Amino acid sequence: MHKLACSLLILSVVSSVPAWAFPDKKELESVKGEVGIAVINADGKKLYSLNEDKPFPMQSVCKMPLSIAILRLADQGKLKVTDKITIKKTDVLPIHSPIKNAIKGKQSDFTIRELMTRAICDSDNTACDILIAKAGGAKAVTQILKDAGVESVRIDRPEAILQPESSDIKKFLTDERDTSTPNGMVALLKKLYSGNLLSKESQSIVLEDMFNCKTGTNRLLAGLPPKWKIAHKTGTGRDIKGQNTATNDVGIIVGPKNQLYFVAVFVKGSKAPIEVREALMAKIANQTVTE
Repeated sequence: MHKLACSLLILSVVSSVPAWAFPDKKELESVKGEVGIAVINADGKKLYSLNEDKPFPMQSVCKMPLSIAILRLADQGKLKVTDKITIKKTDVLPIHSPIKNAIKGKQSDFTIRELMTRAICDSDNTACDILIAKAGGAKAVTQILKDAGVESVRIDRPEAILQPESSDIKKFLTDERDTSTPNGMVALLKKLYSGNLLSKESQSIVLEDMFNCKTGTNRLLAGLPPKWKIAHKTGTGRDIKGQNTATNDVGIIVGPKNQLYFVAVFVKGSKAPIEVREALMAKIANQTVTE
């Protein structure tokens, strides 16, 4: 009887701990780079973490906290999302800026709301840098986030500076500028979804863009069953001499019965094909919702 009671007690303890079968050592090694992961549930309970307090380059993931900073300024009455900004074709960055095709003639006007959508949904770098300037510069953006209680998420450079500097990949991978820790990112996502960062109107704007994100369809999104949704933002850096700067996806996963998870996956310095990196993310999302 005593042995049976002990066995039941052990079973009870074990079953209360998330039994993550993935990722295992072999899967992590397959990306041939450093991986950072944080997964928490609606209550903030940690389901899985790896290198969760290490900084990883955000790349275009930064466009989500940037939009939050812009919307905090809007909530404070310092700008309006309907304000228009003129963009000239000569302002367009050479690295991933689909907005170029939307400029009629030499210049066109875009609202701040439109620029946020282009930054998050299309990952447009020109829109990103214009929004950074509108907020007062990269340091001002980080300070706005810090003032909101956001930790371990920092924006230090516009894309026009960051992308060329990433070509020195050895230095870039050890640079703590423009980085986030996995823990810092899931905490940010939880704050955003719980309504602790923005007014309801502003919260709905950024979440709408994140739910409509068009990039990274083979990452977290690919691992979700039917009827599950994700509000997310990806980040993808360049390959330099056979090594990738960063491949990321962070998001809020919502189930058909209002299940809720906050997930951040960062991969830096990978020497594996992008398909391998993205497959890891898809499997992590699938593991999360089937836990």
